[in-house]
Amino acid sequence: MAIETAINPSSPTPPPIEHQSAPIESEINPAAPSSQPETNLPKLRNLRTILDRKVYTNKFPAKITVKEQLQILVEIKGALKESELELFRRSCFGHFLDLDAGWTDGGKTGKRNTFAGQYVHFLMLRRMPTKKKRELWFLVEGKPARFSIHEFAIVIGLVCTSKPFLALEERVKLKDRIWDEYFKGATQIKVDDIQKAFRFLCDKEEGGGGKKAEKEKDLTIDRVKIALLYFLEGVLLGADPKRNMSTFHMSVVDDLDMFNSYPWGTVVYDTTVDSLRGKDMAEKYREHLRKPPQKQLLDVKETYTLYGFPFVFQVSFS
Repeated sequence: MAIETAINPSSPTPPPIEHQSAPIESEINPAAPSSQPETNLPKLRNLRTILDRKVYTNKFPAKITVKEQLQILVEIKGALKESELELFRRSCFGHFLDLDAGWTDGGKTGKRNTFAGQYVHFLMLRRMPTKKKRELWFLVEGKPARFSIHEFAIVIGLVCTSKPFLALEERVKLKDRIWDEYFKGATQIKVDDIQKAFRFLCDKEEGGGGKKAEKEKDLTIDRVKIALLYFLEGVLLGADPKRNMSTFHMSVVDDLDMFNSYPWGTVVYDTTVDSLRGKDMAEKYREHLRKPPQKQLLDVKETYTLYGFPFVFQVSFS
């Protein structure tokens, strides 16, 4: 089942920020049609995998866990008011509100689609060697298959251009107001802290008119900003709840124009690919073989964790 996302959000595009002149490009040509000669492929003449074929044709069980929490989207939709949800919808993450309920809360059946760990493990065992630093290749049914930022962008629907170089005036503009107002005294902030701040803000009410009404308007904007941060860190970056988050993310969310035009797709892709590439399956197989034979027969699984948004990786090969 594919994740249904609106690739082009319906909201107006915010003013772009200046990016580096060199666009992100794969070091090879994009995947060519089957009619095109194989010369466009990287040096894969021997079509070999990193692991010996006997490894993935024999039994090598493993359990994959992911830190991504799609249930956060359900919490955001349930906690924000209609006007706040509309602001969220107009952001760069707005199209995720239309994500099929099967991926978040199970929809009518109540049975949520889950991360297909065994399927991803199947692919990981078939990874091919390549010098391309920002893409991965796999040998599937005897044919090479690529996972790069091109495929990632099609599925996720976020800006996947180069990360911008922020000029001095742009850096000066970034403030620590969110940090100072909602995380006073904290030297480090984790995803758990973002969750607590979001829940606190959603329970907070300011009634009356005049200054109180103005304060409520500011509170509404801040609820949306914290919700965007919560979604970015907890869902798209699949961060460990105990991991310290980026201070840059905390600062840039206070400038919604800059936040909405920032290439978050590239940030999420880099986190996801670094996590996938960082798993040394050869070493994990050696660990598996070092176990006593009876444990191997008892199907004792190796375990590893993926960060970022590996659902896109799964869907790209579905």
